[in-house]
Amino acid sequence: MSEYLSKAAAFAQNAAKLSKKVSEGIVENAREFGLEATSSGHYFDTSEEKMRDIKRQLDSRHDREKMDGLKRLIAMISKGRDVSEFFPDVVKNVASQNLEIRKLVYIYLLRYAEQEPDLALLSINTFQKDLTDQNQLIRAMALRVMSGIRVPVISPIVLLAIKKCVTDLSAYVRKTAAHAIPKCYSLDPSQKDALVDIITTLLKDNSSFTIGSVIMAFNEVCPHRFDLIHPHFRKLCRMLIDADEWGQVAIIGLLLRYARTQFLNPNPNEPRASKKKRSRAFYSDEDSEKSDDSLENSFILDPDHELLLRSCLPLLQSRNSAVVLSVAKIFYHLAPVEETYKLSRPLVRLLRSHREIQYVVLANIATMATQRPHLFEPHLQQFFVRSTDSAFIRNLKLEIMTLIATENNITVLLRELQEYVKSPNKEFATAAIQAIGRCAIGMPDMAESCLSGLMKLLWSKNDAVVAESVVVIKRLLQLRPQDNADLIIQLTKALDQITVPMARASIFWLVGQYAQNLEKVAPDVLRNSAKSFINEDDIVKLQIINLGAKLYSLNPSDQVLNLLFQYVLNLARYDLNYDIRDRARLLRGLILKNEQKDVTSDNGEIEEVQSSDSIKSNILKENLKQILLCEKEAPSEESPSAGRDRFTIGSMALVLNHSIPGYEPLPDWPTEKPDGSARNNLDETYSRSQAVKGFGSDSFGGYTPSVYDKPLNTNNRKEVYDLDRFYDSENSSDDDNLRAKASGLRYDSIGDETSENEEDDDEETSNDDEDESEDESEDESESSEGEEESSVDEETNEEETSEEEEEGEEEEEQELLLEKTREKGKVRETPKSR
Repeated sequence: MSEYLSKAAAFAQNAAKLSKKVSEGIVENAREFGLEATSSGHYFDTSEEKMRDIKRQLDSRHDREKMDGLKRLIAMISKGRDVSEFFPDVVKNVASQNLEIRKLVYIYLLRYAEQEPDLALLSINTFQKDLTDQNQLIRAMALRVMSGIRVPVISPIVLLAIKKCVTDLSAYVRKTAAHAIPKCYSLDPSQKDALVDIITTLLKDNSSFTIGSVIMAFNEVCPHRFDLIHPHFRKLCRMLIDADEWGQVAIIGLLLRYARTQFLNPNPNEPRASKKKRSRAFYSDEDSEKSDDSLENSFILDPDHELLLRSCLPLLQSRNSAVVLSVAKIFYHLAPVEETYKLSRPLVRLLRSHREIQYVVLANIATMATQRPHLFEPHLQQFFVRSTDSAFIRNLKLEIMTLIATENNITVLLRELQEYVKSPNKEFATAAIQAIGRCAIGMPDMAESCLSGLMKLLWSKNDAVVAESVVVIKRLLQLRPQDNADLIIQLTKALDQITVPMARASIFWLVGQYAQNLEKVAPDVLRNSAKSFINEDDIVKLQIINLGAKLYSLNPSDQVLNLLFQYVLNLARYDLNYDIRDRARLLRGLILKNEQKDVTSDNGEIEEVQSSDSIKSNILKENLKQILLCEKEAPSEESPSAGRDRFTIGSMALVLNHSIPGYEPLPDWPTEKPDGSARNNLDETYSRSQAVKGFGSDSFGGYTPSVYDKPLNTNNRKEVYDLDRFYDSENSSDDDNLRAKASGLRYDSIGDETSENEEDDDEETSNDDEDESEDESEDESESSEGEEESSVDEETNEEETSEEEEEGEEEEEQELLLEKTREKGKVRETPKSR
């Protein structure tokens, strides 16, 4: 048997070796044909043979082997393995002519340059040489890698490279230079002044391709140097539509902080919750009209303030959710309150995105709705919960619906919430009940209908629904202290079915608080609760003790209540929870008579102390009813998003609801209008025609290009001669005379300039003389064309007076033109005879 097992093991070992050789052969054959269809998984092979083979591949003369070795190294880096031992072999390939090899070498250098700073310096000369390469991609890549090497010694070299690339003709290289500025600043903060000068230079750039990166560098290095923004503010507003999407986010953030320090508050007397009613379809293409009850705002916006709002408005239609949220931030914090309605529809549109985006947008909408609920009132149905929504999405939607509830939509909202209560998800059902309670507290007129609906839920089979209904009913009953005895009696009947501690505690609290109206029911409730006191939860025990104290304070002469209350206190005296024991000890000393005479002595002093304690106890008993049965403050349901309004809209701190590193609150509005003369030094060199163009006919900005009726700069334009024009040059004088005759003009000098004799002379003269003659003929031809236009105007006036004479002239003119075209045909037939 052992022989068979040994043979089987040997056979399996040979089969494994054979399969390995076959797979290696397939991989090698695929490489020879330039194929990688096998898989890229072989790069992750960490066997010792493969690792030893990498050094040989890096020293090879063939680019294919070098690339294979570099890919293996990058694969090892992605797995977290240390391959810094190959650093010298990799650095030698930094000057390779193969662009793909360079990219892989650069990735390796960025990973291990900080560990091997001395060897990394060997590649700096190559990067400096690449900065002068003709290919803009190589120049940009060299600067990107050089600035990414975290070696403080090379910071001056990086600074010089940035200065050089700032003036590069390629916008892509200038954009890379802007990206390198924050890297250089983090590497050596002492270079801040020089980097600020570079940013000042880049702010003058008129390319919309680079402006976003420049503003990002500005926000990293000198975010509070608004004096640099003054002369470029209007240019930034105009370039905003043409910048890339993430550049638009950076520019909007800068302009928001700038506007909060340079303009006055457009809503100085804004109410906390101003409501504006709108009845419009969500998908209506018509412009929103201001309602009659809109807030009157006599504040006159600064022209630059208005320019900023007008420039940001088209970006509400952006496909990027970050851009839309940034523009909403501009309108919420800067626009007059009657203009903020423009941000509601674009934000609601984002609710069709991924759930992560939905959560961020809903968190911002909930924060806005706490202060300006009128913005989202027309879009109530857009916040209805879908079956596919996650729990965190559902909770935010419920919160928003309660915030924007009004008398006009409360009926629809309550009907929707009643459907949510039927959900099999207990957490969602309880959240819907809480939403009903918030609606009732926020709108007391609807409390009656909400109570009737919640009372029906007491007989639900879902324990969580019943418990939450009781808790919400308790809050609502506090809003109407009178005429609630019937509802409390119905709650006491459901005590046997309710098992949730919070719900039972709420019922006992209601019975004790309103015991004056429940004289026949309250003692019986205390009797039943005393039976189950030992098995109740701690929160329920506390409310049972309070119930007994309140009933005893109302009827101190009732011996049955007295004994029942003492029984409850005795049970609580030996409870395991010290809070319950302390409460029982407090109420015993506060309420019960001091009849216990355990200590007897002939000393009169002790008896006097006991009598003084009894006197104090009697004083407390007189005010016992005010102590235990005082009126409680009505509950006010606060929105979970109420505290988020201290953060800026669109910030991460708002979503997390607490401050995070790097967050800066918005500056306060100035009390006096700042001087805006610095913005009058405008940089008007940017125009929409300079925007980056795509491969189609439209630019990235999506705007309509300007069309000019007349060509520009035609004074110095040279006339282009084609072959036909060259052959017809000797007969041009006849054509000009014919045109002159048709328009009633005289051309005496043109015929002499284009004669055959002068053409032969021009061929023998120098090229400089030819250029001068062409310029002169061009100027005269342009002047003749101008005279032709004026003559045509005169001719139209003559046509009205003498139409018959003009018809005869036109016939003669046509005959002359026909004869001239025949002569041209004869000349073209024999061009070589010239």
